[in-house]
Amino acid sequence: MTRFETVRQATVDAIKQAAFEAYQTIEKEALVGFGICTDDDVDSVYHVYATREWVSEREPDYAEIGLISVEWTQASEDTLFLSLSKLFREWASSDENAPRPDYDVDRTKRFRALVEAMKECRSEGLFDARTLLSVSSTDPDGLMIKLACDAGRHLNTEEVAASYCKMMDC
Repeated sequence: MTRFETVRQATVDAIKQAAFEAYQTIEKEALVGFGICTDDDVDSVYHVYATREWVSEREPDYAEIGLISVEWTQASEDTLFLSLSKLFREWASSDENAPRPDYDVDRTKRFRALVEAMKECRSEGLFDARTLLSVSSTDPDGLMIKLACDAGRHLNTEEVAASYCKMMDC
């Protein structure tokens, strides 16, 4: 199994565990969004989610809160995501001496592993079609904004993706 496939599958497993834990206390349809957040190096990851109730309490003061995963505070147990971060750090450190263009290619590959894992979970019906799925950086540079917008379009309905991309300004 390639490193990409190992990381992608570990991400699928972590997403499924986090979603199943969330669904122990909330209905699937109550989830506004589920996000995987990373940094610009794509060498660590964590997950967050937002319920309709949580978003509706905050929307009067922060209209876009339902679209900004790095602002969400709800999460499940993170044991698998901590292990996943270790895999990402190992992958990234093997690429850290690469020239700048390779650095961008390498972090794009790592980001793509996250997106493909989310896509698989969406395809398996883990999330309601209206639930925003996002993969994004906590403080994105230009490439990460582009990757997040592309992921938004790839993972969501046209309507949800349009709102997300408008918020991301892309």
